[in-house]
Amino acid sequence: MRNLLVTRCLFIVATFVPSFLAADEPQALRTIAFGSCAHQEKPQPIWESVVAARPELFLFLGDNIYGDSENIDVLKAKYDKLAAISGFQKLKSTCPILATWDDHDFGGDDVGANYPKRVESQQLFFDFFGVPPDSPRRKQEGVYNAAIFGPPGKRVQIILLDCRYHRSPLKKREPQIKGQGNYEPNTDKTTTILGPAQWKWLEEQLKQPAEFRLIASGVQIIAEDHGYEKWMNFPHERERLFKLIRDTEATGVVLLSGDRHLAELSVLKDDTIGYPIYDLTSSGLNQGAKGWRKLEVNQHRVATMNFGNNFGVIAIDWDSKPPLIRLQIRDESGDITIQQKVLLSVLKAKSKPKSLTDPKLAKRHVGEEFAVEFVARSSGTSKTKEFLFVNTEEDFKDADNLTIVLDAKALDEDFHREHIDDPLKFFIGKKLRIRGTVHLRQDKPQILVNDWGQIELLEEQ
Repeated sequence: MRNLLVTRCLFIVATFVPSFLAADEPQALRTIAFGSCAHQEKPQPIWESVVAARPELFLFLGDNIYGDSENIDVLKAKYDKLAAISGFQKLKSTCPILATWDDHDFGGDDVGANYPKRVESQQLFFDFFGVPPDSPRRKQEGVYNAAIFGPPGKRVQIILLDCRYHRSPLKKREPQIKGQGNYEPNTDKTTTILGPAQWKWLEEQLKQPAEFRLIASGVQIIAEDHGYEKWMNFPHERERLFKLIRDTEATGVVLLSGDRHLAELSVLKDDTIGYPIYDLTSSGLNQGAKGWRKLEVNQHRVATMNFGNNFGVIAIDWDSKPPLIRLQIRDESGDITIQQKVLLSVLKAKSKPKSLTDPKLAKRHVGEEFAVEFVARSSGTSKTKEFLFVNTEEDFKDADNLTIVLDAKALDEDFHREHIDDPLKFFIGKKLRIRGTVHLRQDKPQILVNDWGQIELLEEQ
């Protein structure tokens, strides 16, 4: 098992964190498993496959037990049953666990801020997941939490939202339609999902530096068509979340969700937050539908596993250039049933420098986003041919030269798509617009290009 270091961690679950988190050298987090909907009265064989996936972190996304009671002793007894399950015990000894809740472990089906035992239920949740008695989380209203793992350049931020403690009443659909859910969007903008304090906290988290971020919600965020629980039941809150991601310029965001007793992948186009945003739903660990079920309406669905028990895996290949994210759903046997590969570089809004700048000024903008137009005068390649060079001057040693460094591997598919057989010859004499961050190598300015969106061909000379 890989060692792992929390470089910045807000109240990580203490009891379930093995000693290897105290490693001397921070190492990148590469495998995260998650799931939801685990009924304590039913067998949970799926833990064998979860552990076999060798996760370095597991995220519980809610309905971790089916408590459904206002009697705290009843809730505790059900947590005790989960604690006694051998597979769950094996998971605890395998990796750290972070958790949020949904309705059934909060206290009742579809309940929100109206649940009368929410204060007591929160403390019971903290007891079970090992939050120290003196933790500041014990004083906050809600179980929301965040942590950052890994070294600079490979930081993974985990944000676990509490979508129950402050959630306003749902609006019933009239007339109700059997099999299509009971709820419709509530357009009253005084209603909330997170509550003011959690919204403020979330903004602070999104401003923290991280290369990749997972925002976990008990209910689906992207799906908007079905009539069950989802963020779209409060459309102004859903839009507020997207706006907050945009305004904080948080990059690398992927959404995780549970609740629906099915697994699916949904995506919104890049005009929502500036880049494509995925919502990977995994439900349930032992509550998945037992047989084929009619698909719920979801205009944003990319793939589905609409029956059978399942869990999710986020696999991060930091060695790939650029890093590659695999969003996976696995069945009870551990087989991959859904997989979407996403380059981390895609999860970033296109930079918009204020103005185009003369390449001769690049050296003044080291470390800054820079947009430049020029005619390519010369080209070259590294010894390994891993990188291709396009220069603004005929002599790359010229003091005014700016070198555009093309990552050949990252752009290979783009070259094929654009029918560029010989990039070194193709760009010569063409007018280009390039956007990227200026770096210095041997005191010479360069811009690394590993995303085709950084290049715009203007005209031939």
